[in-house]
Amino acid sequence: MLLMFIILVIVSVFKLKTLTISLFFLFLFNFIPISAQYCCTEIGKVLHYTTIDKKQEKTLKDSALVRDVIHENERIVVDLRWYGNSYSPTQIIDGTNRETFIYRKKTGITEFIALDAEVENTEAKLDYLSKYPQKDRSRAEKEYDEYSKYMHAEGRISIPIKENAGMDEELPPCKYTQKIGPMRMKASLEGKYKGKERVHTPAGDFDCIKIYTESKAKFMLFSEKEYSMSWYAKGVGIVKEERYNKRGKLQESMTLEAIRKQGNN
Repeated sequence: MLLMFIILVIVSVFKLKTLTISLFFLFLFNFIPISAQYCCTEIGKVLHYTTIDKKQEKTLKDSALVRDVIHENERIVVDLRWYGNSYSPTQIIDGTNRETFIYRKKTGITEFIALDAEVENTEAKLDYLSKYPQKDRSRAEKEYDEYSKYMHAEGRISIPIKENAGMDEELPPCKYTQKIGPMRMKASLEGKYKGKERVHTPAGDFDCIKIYTESKAKFMLFSEKEYSMSWYAKGVGIVKEERYNKRGKLQESMTLEAIRKQGNN
């Protein structure tokens, strides 16, 4: 709106002719960077997905609700919550069905955050302190400091969705560790941008950024590695995702089926 107001003022004051106006717009849209977030920023919108699990020969129905959107000076933070066949009641209660997107206005980059130790530690502390009355706050703080030595997280797993990324440009590698007493749960992610691609889905056709990732998880003697290709669209977020085994065989595919307002079937 502000940009349009400026344009109208310039036109009215200087009474620009048609040719001059055309040249002005050509200059404006070639030199002012215009970008959009690669996530849905409308509270109450629900993205419906169908996942075909080839390994277990079953079809899953899931949905992602845009639960909250926080507009700040330099960024937009989106809280996404997943529900459906792939998510247990425990995951919904403890919040592990949550995903976060952060759109940074200066860079035009949308960051998809899967795991964030800073957020998890803060939430764990608030939950711990909430069990004490206010008058015992000082004692509770000291007890939590001791507790956090045995149970806390470090690092972050995230994917920056860059519109101008080059083909095969590498993602910034990231790591995450969850400490539970003497045990450690470790996760890591690396990958590459694979250009842009138009994706056809039941929800419509989308121009997407394509990203390949390799993620690892290790807990005690157990370890697992996952290979994925994901497609992200402006104003939506993830539109399609495929997971493969180490030989490159497709194991699972998820596709966007519909986008609706909460409460509308």
